[in-house]
Amino acid sequence: SITDGLTGIKTRRYFLEALSSEWKRGSRSGRPFSVVLIDLDKFKEVNDTMGHLEGDLVLARVGRLLEQKCRQSNVVARYGGDEFVILMPETGVEQAQILSERLRLWLATDPMLNERHITGSFGVASFPIHGSTVEEIVRVADAGMYVSKHAGGNRVSTAEEFVASPTAIAQRQVLTAFIEGFLQREDNDEKSVDELINTLRKLCGSMEGREPMMEAVRALSRACEAREIHNAGHAETCGRYVEVLARELGLQRDEFNDIAYACRIHDVGKIIVPERILCLPGPLTREEFAVVKEHSRVGAEIASCIPDSELIQKIVRHHHERFDGNGYPDGLGGDKIPLGARMLAIADAFVSMQVDRPYAPAMSIAESVAQLEENAGTQFDGMLVRLFVRQLKAEKAAKSGK
Repeated sequence: SITDGLTGIKTRRYFLEALSSEWKRGSRSGRPFSVVLIDLDKFKEVNDTMGHLEGDLVLARVGRLLEQKCRQSNVVARYGGDEFVILMPETGVEQAQILSERLRLWLATDPMLNERHITGSFGVASFPIHGSTVEEIVRVADAGMYVSKHAGGNRVSTAEEFVASPTAIAQRQVLTAFIEGFLQREDNDEKSVDELINTLRKLCGSMEGREPMMEAVRALSRACEAREIHNAGHAETCGRYVEVLARELGLQRDEFNDIAYACRIHDVGKIIVPERILCLPGPLTREEFAVVKEHSRVGAEIASCIPDSELIQKIVRHHHERFDGNGYPDGLGGDKIPLGARMLAIADAFVSMQVDRPYAPAMSIAESVAQLEENAGTQFDGMLVRLFVRQLKAEKAAKSGK
């Protein structure tokens, strides 16, 4: 469970555990560490023209090279798909950049990879200068990797390219202050949500990129989640399950990221649902359920404040559609429901079934799986249910084999 079966290097899970331990050490001692994210250039072309078996050979070769050429203290892992990640303990940004440049050159000059035109886009971030949390370090390294990718690949980009300007910092402070003020209101109805959306759109017009608005919507979503007694951590858990499905389906990185983000804010529209309804100890009346059903539509409108968020909006709007067409808000069915929304519907139900409610005790994993399988083809996409259950069984087997 700690070794990737294809490449022989460490798994994403092992890397994240090692990163968490290194962050704790760094926080206590003040010592730096660096994270390097690597995305393979032109890997999709190998899969498309030469087949997935050839693609697997490329991934195995890259994993072996990175492991051989890194220092023994580094943790080299497969991050997912054609992405790799390296944890460099006791390493500042300048040294990490030098080491990454050497690794980039090894990949670019390897005969097997060169023949298939495979190179690497590298992104580097270091603690503590690029962030105080694990999430911030990974996010900045990811942003560096994107700069390398957009510059044509085969490049190392450092996190310095993402240091916010004073203007950008001031804009974020204005946005944060508005969100905090909005959340302090007692009740929010359609009129106040219209005000929220209009203000967010005005603020967005003066900002660079979509990251500040994504953070703002995420803050709103977390606040919504905190209002529900039995819902702590729900969106994050859904996001993790959907990421497993997305990796198994081999989705492209941009689609993968948008689906994962949509899962983490899918209930943001509950900002309009009164807390008394969210925390009712029993089943809802028809009128109360009508209010709750509006959350998917309102959530999509809030998500529309994020630039280039069409996919995110669709997933948030349609995550309560049913495969048989009997869901809401638009009664879509089958493949007309966006793939991300079909994936989220499964994860959302699975996570919810394992939480104690006043009117329904928590189910076991086996009982939850049985419910998914029973409703495959009606409430859920049957193919995705089979894939989801297969991944759950693989994860259980990996844990029991530790």
